[in-house]
Amino acid sequence: MDYSDFLLSFTLTKSEMPDYLNSVLIRALAIWAAALMLGPLALAADDLPSLKTGEDYGAVRTKMIRAGWKPFHAPDADRCGSEDARCANRPEMVVCAGTGLANCKFLWKKSSRTVALCTAGETRAVFTGVCRL
Repeated sequence: MDYSDFLLSFTLTKSEMPDYLNSVLIRALAIWAAALMLGPLALAADDLPSLKTGEDYGAVRTKMIRAGWKPFHAPDADRCGSEDARCANRPEMVVCAGTGLANCKFLWKKSSRTVALCTAGETRAVFTGVCRL
């Protein structure tokens, strides 16, 4: 096999071309969709202070305020239970689960950006990461 035969072995036949184009198109659409969905999250997280998974939410909250983020109270947020230390005096709480991992979601705003921070823990809120709005 010479060099030209070698190169020709990588070409597609007319019958293979539609499948190849479809797979390329599907991959391009998947990448575009992922960028569209994850882009706002990346932009919001770009300006966050250094937050560590497992860190107490009280410490995370202090860092957010020092970095210029403001607690954001969503109009449709759940009410914090009267004895729930995870969300007491934290107007940024959107929802706290009473079962399972006892997850909570807190909203923060800076300029036109909003970010959601998630926690877990029944008695003490522990930061688990940036989550979907």
